Amino acid sequence: MLDFLYSNLGRIFGAEEITKVQWKLGNDLPPTFIAFILVGALVFVIWSPFREAIPSRRVLLVFLRLCGILILLLVLLQPQVNFEFEEKGVSRVYVLLDRSESMTIKDDGQESRWEKAVKAFSGSSDGVLQQIGNDHQLEVMTFGDKINNLNVEDIEEELPGAKSSAIGSALDGMKEKELSAVLLFSDMAWNEGVDPVRVAGELGRRGVALFPVPIGKSNSPDASILSVHYRDRVFPGEEIPLKIQISSSPELEGLTTDLVVNLGDEEVARQMVTYSGGQQIMEIVIKGRTLKGQFPLKLELEGIEDEISLANNKAERSLTFIDEKVKVLYVEGAPRWEYRYLRTVLMRDARLDIKFLMTKGDPDLAKYSQEYIGEFPSVGESTLDFDLVILGDVNAGYFEDRQLDWMVKQVNRLGGSLLMLGGSVFAPQSYAGTPLEPILPVNINGNQWNTVANEIVASPTDEGLAGRIATLGVDEAKARNLWAQLSPLYVAAPVSAKPGASVLVTLGKKQVSGLPYPLVAWQRFGSGKSMFVGTELLWRLRKTVGRQFHENFWSAAIQFLSLSRLLGGNERITLEADRNRYASGDSVRLHADVLDDFLEPVDADNFSVSVSKIEDPDFEDQELDLRPTLGSKGFFQGYYLPPAPGEYEIFATGTDQEMANKIRFTVYDESLELRRPGMRLDVAEQIAMKSSGEVIRLEDIDSVSKKVEESRPKTVNKVSFRLWDHPLLYLLLLFVAGGEWWQRRKLRLV
Repeated sequence: MLDFLYSNLGRIFGAEEITKVQWKLGNDLPPTFIAFILVGALVFVIWSPFREAIPSRRVLLVFLRLCGILILLLVLLQPQVNFEFEEKGVSRVYVLLDRSESMTIKDDGQESRWEKAVKAFSGSSDGVLQQIGNDHQLEVMTFGDKINNLNVEDIEEELPGAKSSAIGSALDGMKEKELSAVLLFSDMAWNEGVDPVRVAGELGRRGVALFPVPIGKSNSPDASILSVHYRDRVFPGEEIPLKIQISSSPELEGLTTDLVVNLGDEEVARQMVTYSGGQQIMEIVIKGRTLKGQFPLKLELEGIEDEISLANNKAERSLTFIDEKVKVLYVEGAPRWEYRYLRTVLMRDARLDIKFLMTKGDPDLAKYSQEYIGEFPSVGESTLDFDLVILGDVNAGYFEDRQLDWMVKQVNRLGGSLLMLGGSVFAPQSYAGTPLEPILPVNINGNQWNTVANEIVASPTDEGLAGRIATLGVDEAKARNLWAQLSPLYVAAPVSAKPGASVLVTLGKKQVSGLPYPLVAWQRFGSGKSMFVGTELLWRLRKTVGRQFHENFWSAAIQFLSLSRLLGGNERITLEADRNRYASGDSVRLHADVLDDFLEPVDADNFSVSVSKIEDPDFEDQELDLRPTLGSKGFFQGYYLPPAPGEYEIFATGTDQEMANKIRFTVYDESLELRRPGMRLDVAEQIAMKSSGEVIRLEDIDSVSKKVEESRPKTVNKVSFRLWDHPLLYLLLLFVAGGEWWQRRKLRLV
């Protein structure tokens, strides 16, 4: 009965049903007072004159008096009833449909994930979208690398193909909207943008329910090339080591296939891969090739039966062969062990055009070898021919001021490099206060060489281990062990690393100015580089751990210091990109070093360059303004986002073209989507949990409309009725009192 009453009252109020009923007395009287009232009322009811009336009249009088007393008691106690009911609000539901490239995968070989999604929510007249749209405000959007609004009737005409899946970014765009629920149709393989689980939590705290509908198989067999690590600029004839990161699903564990490497149109390497069912590193060495210029480098994992996707089995890069030798000038004081072994390393390297100058050696030596010169080159064009100047333990007083100034200009303005190999007599202490001191990556704090205790050993830094110089061509653990075996050492006069310098190797416990001693450090100075090696005992590597590690160090250092200038040339305007290959969606960071006619840095608000696309007649050249680098006159930088895959060229505009180099880079059509194409059920479950939603299986899609309805926002309304304060109650009291008086009058009791 009460349920029927509540239900009908709810309809009167505009709600489905009454959710809560509460009775309350407005006047809380003491129990003793209420008992006193009841006793008085009982006496009043059974008052003696009633005894003279016939029984039937007596009952009527007692009834009327009881009714009157009950009405008065209601007025006295002031009872009221409170009703609470829920009123459903306006519901806005968003449907997010993943149109990334992984949605094109056909897990069962018949329908793609995209086709299954479209069929699930709009495949019939009573589809999910139709059901939801009847009761809710509905909006449909697609997402990949960006979000697009979509008309429901155009869904079947939409095609997937986005190169990334930014699920988190798509959900993040929902935070500014008024909504109650989100349906997410996706394979959940997010690979770009913000974390979708974190965003789901933020939406959940706003009361938004997320219903992920995962599509696809999570355990489909698949292998992919994740990354390729190698030196992209090499010399002709040089061996090229490649490190390839491969990912394979657990189903492929133990299976084998071939990894094929092509340089241009030629197959240059093939190696069998045994899949681990996870991530693994393959190493392949390309034998030296006598080539010149830039060539495409293509890698491919041969497919395995039933593999979910073959598109991610390929990777394309580029390789540039430098058709020029590195010009090196090595100036040394007296012969010493480090010089003798370093000379051997330099002479053996076919990539180098090396000249030696011995300031305290046999002056007749230059007569019998074309590698030796008798004096420092005269200041002029010949000085600028060197990509790298190595200064050994040479007194700064040996050089004329103009020679020092030219070495500074070579590094600062022309992209050359300077390497100082510390010695026990002159370097670096004699260079304090000279024009070369600012170039060095260390501060010169004294002039006294000293021995380092045996327990203080050389140790590569984390930054050093990230490159080839400090690693000595081996892994991290072995590199640390090799450096530790150099103990004991003599080191140069106290030096400390300058702010901004990169320290590659330190002496672990020896400190200068509270910082570890920089045994090997470098810095960029202007458009060039400088390096400092604070010992003359690196040759001990040959004696303690092996000749190849000593050679590996110097080979990597020479290449690091000289390669940038070799590539940039001696132009007044030097353009440089941070890499020469990019994946689709990557930004290209550009640098420009601009000099005037007097080889002084240009002071301007911007520098313009042009961007063209090679072998694309439909591409219109774009002009890009580079902005000056703060605190560095003549240096400009900027960013460029290539619109599509292909090969691009950056060059100066107008009359600047004759004085500037050109740079090329390649944008590869590499999809993040296909690196991990399996469905991510774990992501779907976390999204649902964080938002108090629920994962909806594709086969249970019909239930989603009910789930969405449950998420509709509701408003709680309250209505109160004061039962004691109604005109009908007082009319009833008047009627009862009048009836009782009239009955008593008929009985002549009044």
